[in-house]
Amino acid sequence: MRTDPDSTHAEAVGRDRTSVYVNPLSYEHITGAWHPEAPGRIDAALEGVRRAGLESRLVRSQPSHSDTMRIIEKVHSPDYVRALDYACRVGQPLFHSVDNPISERTLDAARACVDTALTAAEALWVAQSIDHAFVIVRPPGHHAEKERAMGFCFFNSIACLGEWLLERDEISRVFILDWDVHHGNGTQHLFEQREDVFYFSVHQFPFFPGTGRRDEIGSGSGRGTTRNIPLDPGANDSIYLGLFEKEILPAIDDYRPDAILVSAGFDAHRLDPVGGMNVTEEGFAVMTSMTLDAARRHAGGRFLSILEGGYSEEGLAESVRTHVETLASD
Repeated sequence: MRTDPDSTHAEAVGRDRTSVYVNPLSYEHITGAWHPEAPGRIDAALEGVRRAGLESRLVRSQPSHSDTMRIIEKVHSPDYVRALDYACRVGQPLFHSVDNPISERTLDAARACVDTALTAAEALWVAQSIDHAFVIVRPPGHHAEKERAMGFCFFNSIACLGEWLLERDEISRVFILDWDVHHGNGTQHLFEQREDVFYFSVHQFPFFPGTGRRDEIGSGSGRGTTRNIPLDPGANDSIYLGLFEKEILPAIDDYRPDAILVSAGFDAHRLDPVGGMNVTEEGFAVMTSMTLDAARRHAGGRFLSILEGGYSEEGLAESVRTHVETLASD
């Protein structure tokens, strides 16, 4: 059953701990009957919010943030944005590869992902009316390069958000943690020569997109602020949580970021038909809790995650359930 985000709209009052942001334009990117990155993913994620009993925390967002297009064109080239706009308007079925079917409103949906992330960030870092935010949007973003769509992704929402945060005087270092089953090649490549963003990915390897080896550590002034943990298929909670304790959390503590963002793909879940991992929803809950602890130590307790992958309806619903339960109970 479709959960309409229009039906639940909670405004943050006072200082609530957690809000979950959703944008109805996410339904307007149409990929076809057999494509795994389908509008039903939004329904599955919202079902997870419902199971957690947190429907009152849903905030419906419409494109309205004044910085959205400026930031998109700072991260991506204006020519790339125009090319996507043209492809949607003339009815092209694909954009750049067979992985990327598009429809009339694909650009609107991708733009809304960035807009919704910025709206959530405004509540966190400007109004300071909430402590944690989870942004449920599609299409995902972490494969999108500066001038190329890849892996179902068109605009790199988390990169746009990181760029926007670094324009704030009080934020000079952003840590992006990516636990999607696929390596976020787009996010890495956008920041790998910079020291003001630390990109850390744990992912299945070898696997699409073929990047994310251990020896990819950044370059120039960004050398050392890119870290990758490639894992064999079948990695489970124990492996992931061990890596959090031994590598991921120490990296955050050493870097001491002013802001922590998470590319929250849930396609490492044991039920996912695209990934090959064995992480459970309980594992994602502990990963969330550990990252929240790091946010308390370094980032004023503020935490923002954006949905990336996750293609099992049940796996996604259960992973979102434990993710938002953990955020709300912190």
